[in-house]
Amino acid sequence: MHPPEFRPHQHKLSDWPDCSLEIQCCQGATIVPVRLLATNHGDRLFADMLAKLRCSRCRGRPAPVYLCAGHREHNDGSPAGWSIEIVPRPRTASKEV
Repeated sequence: MHPPEFRPHQHKLSDWPDCSLEIQCCQGATIVPVRLLATNHGDRLFADMLAKLRCSRCRGRPAPVYLCAGHREHNDGSPAGWSIEIVPRPRTASKEV
């Protein structure tokens, strides 16, 4: 199944209540239900929520972050029906010799 169109500056958390965020940082991956985020932090735009998202350990911005229909396989769940990378993995700078 192809993922639906996602617009972080137009879509609110309540637009995707049955999805989860897979958030990756120094502690590994964490799965957070979007409905829980909306309940605990208000129904805000994804862009606003992502701008404030920080790792609880290193306080850095986590990346990559995926919006998933269901859970992803690494969490012993079934494969996601679809997932959208909404925060890309940071590119590493290449060293020139």
